[in-house]
Amino acid sequence: MATETARRRVRAEIARLARAGLDNDGFRLAAADVLRKAVGFDWWCWTLLDPAADLPTRYLSDNPIIGGAQRRFYRMLPAAAQPSPEWQSIRPVTILSAATGGDLNRSKLWRDLLGPRGGGDQLVARLTAGGISWAHLDLGREQSSGWFTPDDADFMASLAPLLATRLRAGLRTPASHSKDDNADSDSTAAGAEPGTIILDRDLALVAATSAAWRWIDRLGLQRPSDEEPLPGFVYAAATRIAVAPDQPAEPIAVRLQATDGSWVVARVAPVADSPRLVGGFVVTIEPARAGDLAPLLMRAWGLSARERDVAALAIAGLPSPDIAAALFISPHTVRDHLKSVFAKTGVNCRRDLTAAFTGHAAVPDRR
Repeated sequence: MATETARRRVRAEIARLARAGLDNDGFRLAAADVLRKAVGFDWWCWTLLDPAADLPTRYLSDNPIIGGAQRRFYRMLPAAAQPSPEWQSIRPVTILSAATGGDLNRSKLWRDLLGPRGGGDQLVARLTAGGISWAHLDLGREQSSGWFTPDDADFMASLAPLLATRLRAGLRTPASHSKDDNADSDSTAAGAEPGTIILDRDLALVAATSAAWRWIDRLGLQRPSDEEPLPGFVYAAATRIAVAPDQPAEPIAVRLQATDGSWVVARVAPVADSPRLVGGFVVTIEPARAGDLAPLLMRAWGLSARERDVAALAIAGLPSPDIAAALFISPHTVRDHLKSVFAKTGVNCRRDLTAAFTGHAAVPDRR
């Protein structure tokens, strides 16, 4: 077990990495190496979440069990509801051995997937900032490595706010632009070809367009295996629909950030009116539009509910008096909220504010 001195050093190193200007992938890779010094583990899986859908987006892992079996993993999760309310709780950190009373076999996920491949105990940290879950970090041990301890859980719980805040901040990274880029993000999005993926009821790949593979390559996501070639967010969203008591009225949308900072939205819906694909799913991947991104990025910048209301109307082009009338507040209050929004985002005009909330760097005005 790591000493308190070692854990203080790890905490300081994580804080340094948080200020190092790494993107979210680079930060997670570096932080996982450092964390191993404080909490011994044999594998890790670090998954970013779309907080609106509470579904995974980008994941990084050195776990060959889950990393190569994303379809089986997500299909199993609904049936793998852990036996203890503690394991399903929203506490920042849970340990499988504690939640199962020391009998890991009580967990279907462990019994059917992890255990037969040598997996042992598991620690899951839910990374929350501003009341919103932005990621979760799974740490695992082999059966020969012993169980995680309450001290391990306490240390990870103390570190979770720092990790969550850093990953939330990483979502603010704007997409890169060339000087010829169209500043209108919706116009830019409209010119890109969507990709389409078809899955059967067992989430096996039926067909995919070449555009879909280009989008997946652009996202820079790990491909689990030849047998399960799609990234985890596809399987997770389709499973959400499959186990729902009622079919969703609208497709489930998951917003993902590509390696260049640009944003993509994947929409997953059940296949309708196809006798050959009863229970199947269709996935569409396309550039995210301003309306997809603004609610997410406003939360990533830490705006309050009222600040989000004001900012949404501001980037829609309403003048302050009209914002005041629409929200039944005074123009003075609107100005105060906008001042706070500008301060949080580090911009000083509505044009740059729009860029901050649509995932694009502002194109310099050279006139």
